Amino acid sequence: MDVSLRRLQAEDIDQVIEIEREAFSPLWISTPFKRELNNRYASYLVAYRGSEDRETAAPPNDDLPKNRSLLGRFAQLTQAVLGRRSVPSEPDSNVAGYVSVWYQGEEAHITEIAVREPLRGNGIGELLLISAIEQALELDARVVTLEVRVSNSVAQNLYEKFGLTQKGVRKGYYTDNREDALIMSTGPVHSRDYSQRLDCLVRGHSQRWGMAERRLV
Repeated sequence: MDVSLRRLQAEDIDQVIEIEREAFSPLWISTPFKRELNNRYASYLVAYRGSEDRETAAPPNDDLPKNRSLLGRFAQLTQAVLGRRSVPSEPDSNVAGYVSVWYQGEEAHITEIAVREPLRGNGIGELLLISAIEQALELDARVVTLEVRVSNSVAQNLYEKFGLTQKGVRKGYYTDNREDALIMSTGPVHSRDYSQRLDCLVRGHSQRWGMAERRLV
């Protein structure tokens, strides 16, 4: 099936809750996604499979800080129809994964990235991370930050690939087992060096997995 990205919609919530429960501990405090749809400081993006007859571009949140310049190459990338790639089919579930981002001042803070277990290993998590960073650029965030479990080396390697480095530790951060979290952050994402790095990573991802349609604004 085909994979594309867009903003979270109300009809996606049940599937996103399933993915969250599957990806995280049973003791994980569930996100109130219905309430979060109206959170002017947050953005939720979903990777979905297959075509949709209805309009898929959710209206922009006008309260988020918009980049005052014309949308650049990253905006063009996210809005253009760039083709779609195939992933294994799974009945009755078209949402493949999601990413949530909170905007706090000049910081875009990724709070969750999750992909359905049968669909992992198909580049969807990396696609969600790319899209979160691209949207952060469009909304004029200066840095992208997140927390990750100290035991999750796979995720840490992905984040390091995209220029996030360790900045500290939050002791006992995860409520399910009191595991520590590493604090990770990019440098300035609008810098020339980071722009070139991201360009290279986006090209590499598209060459391996194919480009996906992304409607994020």
